[in-house]
Amino acid sequence: MKPHMDREVDVLIGAKYFADNLPEPGYMPLFAVLWDMIGDRDLMVGKESHSVSKAGDVVERVWRVAHDLGYSRHFNPGNAGYISDDHVPLQAKGIPIIDVIDLEFPAHHTTEDTIDKVSAASLKVMGDVAWELLKL
Repeated sequence: MKPHMDREVDVLIGAKYFADNLPEPGYMPLFAVLWDMIGDRDLMVGKESHSVSKAGDVVERVWRVAHDLGYSRHFNPGNAGYISDDHVPLQAKGIPIIDVIDLEFPAHHTTEDTIDKVSAASLKVMGDVAWELLKL
């Protein structure tokens, strides 16, 4: 089972609230990125399907920046499937947001999800990509 799927608890409460209570009328950022589960020692993110269909240009921008920085090995060009996560309620409001998520982290939401599974190098990769996106 993929993370964030088939849960009984509403894990999107904050995103839904924000989407329903945007800061001002006409609020529309140029784009947004949800950095999700990006600290795995074996970092590999794929293109999440809601992101591709609702904000494909943002997906391509992020993957291009990662490539330009030499981080292509962490950014799979393939489709990762649909994930219902915090980006979905915001996409429903027309906000061009994507979910950059590493779905291949076996310890996610288990007692094995401990600090020894986190990699500073992976966080640096994503931090570098995020920083470069801010400069565009």
